[in-house]
Amino acid sequence: MLHYRLLQNKMAGSENYGKWYAMATVNETYDLEKLAEHMANHHTPYSKGAIMGVLTDMVNCIHELVLDGNAVKIPNLAIFSAGLTTKLAKTRKDFTVTENIKSVRLRSRSTGNFTRAELTSAAQMQEASVYAPGGTAGQSSSTDGGTTKP
Repeated sequence: MLHYRLLQNKMAGSENYGKWYAMATVNETYDLEKLAEHMANHHTPYSKGAIMGVLTDMVNCIHELVLDGNAVKIPNLAIFSAGLTTKLAKTRKDFTVTENIKSVRLRSRSTGNFTRAELTSAAQMQEASVYAPGGTAGQSSSTDGGTTKP
């Protein structure tokens, strides 16, 4: 179940000023250890420790491969690659790495069964009744019909 909170645009001068929109909330963040424990509880012959080791090595390898200029595809999840934030140069000759490349970021693009269309089709939505940054989003107590599909 995905939860969302409703926010009102408060940017003066925006054509959307005063309009309402939804933003997804996060119920809980799973670190690698908690993910390994969750996976071990899915009737697998592998222990939490074995899964944790594989996941840790996977993260380290993805990091290394992306920094070597490769894209890493995990089927039905995402393709990870490096992206750049740059500052424009007037001419090719004026472009320098130190002046025009501001940062490197991790890009992820959904793939396979994890595409926008697949997620939208599979998602169940409900307004969160409580939202606290860093906290949890509870189930809605609204009377607007409960859960819905987008």
